[in-house]
Amino acid sequence: MMESRSIFEYFDSACEDKSCVKLEYYGKKFTVAEVLTNSLKVGGFLIEQGYQGHSVGVMLPNIPEAIFTLYGCSAVGSIANLINPRLPTARLRRILSETNTKIIFMYDALYARHHKMLEELGVKVILCSPFYYRAILRPLYFFNSFGNKSNYFSEVLKSKPCTPISTDGTETVVYVHSGGTTGEPKTVKISSYALNCLARAILDTIHPNLDYSRTDDCMLMMLPIFHGFGLGVCVHTIACAFRIALEPRFTPNEAVKLIKKHRVTHLAGVPAMYRKMLTVKALADGRLQRITDAFAGGDTLDVNLKNAFDEVLKKSGSNAEVVEGYGLSETASVVTVGRKGHTKYLSQGEPLIGNEVKIIANGSEAPAGTVGEICVKTSSLMSGYLDGSADGITVYDGEKWLHTGDLGYIDEDGSLFYKERLKRSIKIGAVNIFPSEIEKVVGEIEGIKACCAARAYDKNNKPYVRLYVELTAGKSLSSGIINKIKRKTELEIVRYAVPKEIRQVDEIKRTDIGKIDFAYYEIKIN
Repeated sequence: MMESRSIFEYFDSACEDKSCVKLEYYGKKFTVAEVLTNSLKVGGFLIEQGYQGHSVGVMLPNIPEAIFTLYGCSAVGSIANLINPRLPTARLRRILSETNTKIIFMYDALYARHHKMLEELGVKVILCSPFYYRAILRPLYFFNSFGNKSNYFSEVLKSKPCTPISTDGTETVVYVHSGGTTGEPKTVKISSYALNCLARAILDTIHPNLDYSRTDDCMLMMLPIFHGFGLGVCVHTIACAFRIALEPRFTPNEAVKLIKKHRVTHLAGVPAMYRKMLTVKALADGRLQRITDAFAGGDTLDVNLKNAFDEVLKKSGSNAEVVEGYGLSETASVVTVGRKGHTKYLSQGEPLIGNEVKIIANGSEAPAGTVGEICVKTSSLMSGYLDGSADGITVYDGEKWLHTGDLGYIDEDGSLFYKERLKRSIKIGAVNIFPSEIEKVVGEIEGIKACCAARAYDKNNKPYVRLYVELTAGKSLSSGIINKIKRKTELEIVRYAVPKEIRQVDEIKRTDIGKIDFAYYEIKIN
């Protein structure tokens, strides 16, 4: 079975023509053979340095080094610990400590911000620059690396290529940081088998008669590699079939330029990316003519946005439409996806080939049209969480099903309709924000007796964090306290978690057993 192997072996086997171009990064092109060789050099370096089989931090934007490191880790049985480059030092420290990560491939511009903490933890740092493979900007790479050259990725590429190990695919190959099915921050363990099954299911569903000898198809990778959607769809699935054009940091103007430059045929992004691209005037000049498939996920797709982007596609001469999907980090991303030409209003489509979805309400499977918890069965299911738990996984008739913690229903045709999250995580800019983490950090501030973070929406129906605070006797919500809350939240969590609105209440409402009544603030007060 082809899926029962490492992702490195799967990629190697899927790409029979080793001379075809696989990665494009501005003016630089990498063939399959070059991607494989550079990945094996990363593997060789990890062996030389004693990190084979260990967690390897990957805190990089979408640059070639990120792809080489991912597959290099797989080649030697190490785990690619995929980390959001925007994380503050305190959060990064927790992740590195919890995963026992002692080496990290890091975007060089971040080093000054984190270097003291990295030294304290004894973490070896390999610096990677977005300038290295860009001919026009390459002099900046040499300028920045002056005096610190031994720590740069260019030195890694001097290592002897390793001999890739052979596996049955059950090994953990990546760590993805998620909200878990309970809304608490979790590190998800994803196996090679899960990613391989995902790649096969997506291609069999979207391109059932795919000719792997085609070389003219290209995906614009604007989703970050640390994002489950970016990793599972834009990297591993596409790498086994088409070219990938890398965009290191998404901006709508740059994305539109790259669509034309690389003759892009496939798009995948969160709704906010499509919304921003619509503001670029050049998008309407026919640049989308070659687009055959466009996917949206990571957040709910507004029907007005879909219609607006579909109209631009049509005017460009493309027969594509934006189709929405549903998935989780715990399933290596996509579980269901809409079918081009057969999408339904507000639906996230039907299960990928091999997947199953059912709705559980009141302890049993619900009939069509009944809202309940979304449960999924898929071969791309996680191996579990780093803490040893497998929250949400239940065995029915010998098969593993994941209780997602999301509400929805299935219609008579088997199409999924997502309604709302049962879990408390809030998705802002495709980044999971955890109210419990905000409450813990804010609760440490002097004068804060209790607090509750809740999801709220602005006039454009975009989510943000609203924070309710109960202060100690005699305190009032001053500008000083507000500034402390915002600064501490940004420094210790991430800027997306900073409350946009802070309200003082006389007393935080609690349930009969003394727990904060989160549902009250999420539903009744909103």
